[in-house]
Amino acid sequence: MKESIVPNLMQLADERYMGDPISMFGEPPSTTGEGRPLYSQLLLVYGSGLAIGLHLGALHLLVFHSWGEAVFVLTSCLVYATATMCLWQWVLPRVSSYALPRRLALQSLVTMACFAVLSLLTVEAHALLFGSASIFHPDQGGPVTIAITAETVQRAPYIYALIPILPALVLCVLGFNQYWWRMFVMQGRQQELRELAASAQLAALRAQINPHFLFNSLNTIAQLIATDPVKAELCVERLAEIFRYMLTRGQAQFVSLADELSVAEAYLDIERARFGDDLVVEEKVEDRARQVLLPGLILQPLVENAVNRGLSGKTGGGRVTIEARLERGDLRLAVCDTGVGVGEGTAIFEHGVALRSVRDRLLRLYGDEYVPQVTSQPGEGTTVSLRIPVAHGSA
Repeated sequence: MKESIVPNLMQLADERYMGDPISMFGEPPSTTGEGRPLYSQLLLVYGSGLAIGLHLGALHLLVFHSWGEAVFVLTSCLVYATATMCLWQWVLPRVSSYALPRRLALQSLVTMACFAVLSLLTVEAHALLFGSASIFHPDQGGPVTIAITAETVQRAPYIYALIPILPALVLCVLGFNQYWWRMFVMQGRQQELRELAASAQLAALRAQINPHFLFNSLNTIAQLIATDPVKAELCVERLAEIFRYMLTRGQAQFVSLADELSVAEAYLDIERARFGDDLVVEEKVEDRARQVLLPGLILQPLVENAVNRGLSGKTGGGRVTIEARLERGDLRLAVCDTGVGVGEGTAIFEHGVALRSVRDRLLRLYGDEYVPQVTSQPGEGTTVSLRIPVAHGSA
């Protein structure tokens, strides 16, 4: 149940807003449900038709000095917008299940036939209203001369400069609020959902690590109570430190490297009680790196993997080394062991939720460039290296 939380949230982050209608000014969609997508389509189609109609109508008014012609052109553009809306709503979706080439071909044929009929009707309506030439009754008269006055010619540059302003204004404002602003809103919401998914993933990881710590630690403590009560008491104290950290700092998305080291050291103290002198721990950490912020519970799973999968299967134990330094704006973090090694380095991140979480969270937070790197030699050991960008002011 816990593991299903994260995939569902990530799917929600990736898919929810692909078709989510956002209102004209970026407000959340209305809870009334299905009216909002249709409203957005109507606004787009009729807004574009209005802009085109205003432009062509103004040109007709300039050329023919007829308000009737201008209104007819504007009305025609809105009729074309209505036809487009009908095609979008009821006709074109009927072939959406076909393969792309066939779908485009069928949609183009249907649209062409629809607009051809509409163009024919528009020309005939213009002929009926204004006495112009008709397709079925062509003009049989002689040449027609149109006189353009000198005043009109003088004003033409100003008129042509002013005509596009209103249509362009409609398209610009409409396009911004319907699409460009929607992209900003969707990106912000998607980022919020990704952060929510990362929080849920971290919570699921803690929910699994806590019992895991408790089970292994209690086994170690149970074995030590009779043979070495002092070590058993030390393990109890270190276990308490780990769970105190989980309770006090565990809700933070980012923690300092010093905090991560304290958890790793507490875990290693418990493991040393189990392994004895067979487990050697070494830290090579720059002082200035200790205050760098990094995602929580990144280091401990790597240390645990080094002990349980690297050293536990090797006779005579071995060494675990934690290295951290700042280099070229990144925190370079490495966990090395002298254990049995692994056959395929990248496969270690498929061993359990904790290790997968390390890889997946780094990938989502920083991109492919920051995926953990693994080098391993069978019988000689394994090194897992991380690069984490240093946030401004964290170092």
